[in-house]
Amino acid sequence: MVYGISTLLVALLFANYINPLQEFIQRNMPVFAGSSLLIVAVCFALVTFLLSSVVKTFIDILFTKGELVQTENLKKFSTAVSKSLEVADIVEEISTVIQETLAVETIYICLADQAGENYETAHRSRPISGVNITIRGDNPMVEWMRQNRRCIQISEFRRTVLFKSMWEEEKQLIRELGIQCMLPLQDEESLAGIVLLASKKKGKSYGYDDLNFLESVSSIASIAVRNSRLYEKACMEARTDELTGLLNRKYFYELLNQQYEKKPNKELALIIINIDDFKLYNQLYGMKEGDAALQNAAKIISATVGERGYVARYSGKEFAAALPDFDVLAARNIAESIRMQILNMNKRATDYALKVLTVSCGICTIPYSASNIKQLVENADMAVFSVKRKGKNGVMVYDIGSHIDGNAKGGEPLVREDVYTSYQSTIYALTAAIDAKDHYTFSHSRHVAEYAGILAEEYGMSEDFIELVREAGLLHDIGKIGIPEHILNKPGRLEPEEYETMKGHVEAAIGIIRNLPSLDYVIPAVIGHHERYDGKGYPRGIAGEDIPLSARILCIADSFDAMISKRSYKDRCSLEFAMEEILKQAGRQFDPQLAPLFVEAVRKGKIKPEEE
Repeated sequence: MVYGISTLLVALLFANYINPLQEFIQRNMPVFAGSSLLIVAVCFALVTFLLSSVVKTFIDILFTKGELVQTENLKKFSTAVSKSLEVADIVEEISTVIQETLAVETIYICLADQAGENYETAHRSRPISGVNITIRGDNPMVEWMRQNRRCIQISEFRRTVLFKSMWEEEKQLIRELGIQCMLPLQDEESLAGIVLLASKKKGKSYGYDDLNFLESVSSIASIAVRNSRLYEKACMEARTDELTGLLNRKYFYELLNQQYEKKPNKELALIIINIDDFKLYNQLYGMKEGDAALQNAAKIISATVGERGYVARYSGKEFAAALPDFDVLAARNIAESIRMQILNMNKRATDYALKVLTVSCGICTIPYSASNIKQLVENADMAVFSVKRKGKNGVMVYDIGSHIDGNAKGGEPLVREDVYTSYQSTIYALTAAIDAKDHYTFSHSRHVAEYAGILAEEYGMSEDFIELVREAGLLHDIGKIGIPEHILNKPGRLEPEEYETMKGHVEAAIGIIRNLPSLDYVIPAVIGHHERYDGKGYPRGIAGEDIPLSARILCIADSFDAMISKRSYKDRCSLEFAMEEILKQAGRQFDPQLAPLFVEAVRKGKIKPEEE
């Protein structure tokens, strides 16, 4: 077509100038006089080619350029949204491609909320002057979008019955925002969102090509938004507890670490909330009532913490709340409020006296009572154990040297009791059982309990923690009750198979302790007392501070007593040799901070081994 037009124009031009041009060549260039017609033909072809190029460029400018720009922008848009699963990025790309291609002044993108009932503003192209829009799901405009699934101009929509059925304030909103065009983001299942477009710059109207372009944007964007919503839903399900809707333990730990890394020198409080006697509650009222109680407790904790922190279902009957920038007193006030609300949760029940639920809350804060996240969690757990052992239904704040006034009844100071005596008979019954089989194990356990308690005290631990490691020391070898006597008392070196059998006493001890009421808190210490600081121990092969502090203390006490005691397979070592060995193994077998502290306690006479 272009060449035809160009040829016609050139032919009309040359029709009047062919003869004058031939005469000019013959008169001024006699050398080419015989080829004058050929020269004129060549000139005709060149002019035709040049003119066709000019015409083509002109036509592209007038008609094709806009189409090419739209195609190119659509291609870029499709590539951009296919690389992202973040809703914020996708709506930003939708706004950008429409603005760059159609020069729209203002764009509002509203997406369906989680319930799918309303459409909230997810993006504004002019955030400073723009307003937030909420479009109700029963708005006739939404209904039209669901039915027609295409772009529409407001001038056309005004002629519909649905527009006439809109509330006056809904019509007023369209007028105030200057909306000229609406674009649905709809897949096969539902309307995911609505794009509201104001007028184009210079007051230009939306033409047929513009609407076709918007339809293409809608098709691509609808799929991208749907995929991003599915991704968000999958992420949310992976991060939340199905029963309570709170964060799950794994994601809670991620947020806790992120918060600490973001503000390592700022205060960070952790509250662990453990429901007391929840197994009994389930037995009395059934799992359905138990689940309802967990859901109600979750709502109380979530509402109390609000936007100030993160709340998770920490385990079956345990919750946790992370509170950035909270000090000890503020965290304790939150915990006390939660405790009281849960205590009164079932107050309207006719059998409230039987149905009452209480919680034991443990609190720890960074940087005052912990220097990292692992210590924060361990210390908060320790505070929960302390509340449990003092009668439950209380709040306890962990402190390195002592516990800040925590109490079991929520207001009056605690009177410390020797709770150890309540377990003493059970512990000694177990150790006596092993004594009947191996007298060394019985006396060894008493020594380890004593040494571990002194080391914990020297390290500045609380009385509750000291009591814990003493009890763990008494029970740490209880699993040897299942080891054959010919291995326990073998005079020589154990064979590899025998050594593996001997190593099994750790798991056996855990199996026994797990079934004992109120003694499961010693399990972390018992299971880790044969771990090494360099990670070469057993049974789990963990290293450094991943080994619980109580287990690291027990490891030194256990090794020290083993070295200075006489056994069937070895003579006793001297105190000096044992102390040198502990110092030599600091950082390898033993905690490098605890090892010299233990040796110093021996040298000062605080640890006094019995003479054989």
